[in-house]
Amino acid sequence: MKRKTVQFLFFALLIPFSCSGQKDSTKKNEFGVGVNFQTRLHYFGRTDSMQSSGLIPNIGFQLKNGLYVQGNFIFTQNKETSTAYAGATLEGGYRFKPSEHFSGNIFYMQVLYSDNSTLPQSALKGQTGINAAYTTPIITINAGGDLKFTKGQTDIGATLGADHLFILHKPDSRTAFAIDPSLYLYAGTQRFTRSYMEQKELLGIPVSQKAHTETYDRFHILACEASVPLVMVAGKFFATLIPAYVLPQNLSDGEHGKNLFYLTVGAGLKL
Repeated sequence: MKRKTVQFLFFALLIPFSCSGQKDSTKKNEFGVGVNFQTRLHYFGRTDSMQSSGLIPNIGFQLKNGLYVQGNFIFTQNKETSTAYAGATLEGGYRFKPSEHFSGNIFYMQVLYSDNSTLPQSALKGQTGINAAYTTPIITINAGGDLKFTKGQTDIGATLGADHLFILHKPDSRTAFAIDPSLYLYAGTQRFTRSYMEQKELLGIPVSQKAHTETYDRFHILACEASVPLVMVAGKFFATLIPAYVLPQNLSDGEHGKNLFYLTVGAGLKL
């Protein structure tokens, strides 16, 4: 069975929170609402056959002690259908109190896709994991591990990345701009079965056939991605533009995927 996830989607949704004062996020309760549009929905470069884009309203609340909950509602658009509801996710977790060099979170996400969804990630039922970042004067190293739950199966995922955040902010100004060039490598287990027929011959003449089923269980690189998130924060308002290029790796039989450029555009409020 092919692996399914929505991990890429929610990295984009979390960027406004990390770029608009993460150190302050543990000093008060915060409520946020926003909406994102992604030109191509994908799972590590794997896409549905209809090349769907996505509109994703989101809402979240974080307590000053680091506990948070957020929900995302996914609407798809493609050449076959107009905007249609595809599903939702509900995530809860804890963001560690950030220090000068370290930040991170642990989380659990429940996935609620509609039964008729054609998105590759729709087989995902839940996901739990941990993310951590260590910042140096030159670069920030990002690492994460997770478990992804599908029907009757659990897959292991791992993330390794690097970025460098540039912030433009005048003293006493309520407006700031950020740019965050990033490179990420994604890996994980791939568990699936393959069936085939073996034909036996005698003196070049087919005499019988035998069915074989092979089970594969392997840990592979799934994708590489480069992105340049751009963020603007003005008081309680934020806006994002994220151009990204993803290169899927180790595609399984039946998966649709190729090198893909896509954009994520978003806006929202933090109160």
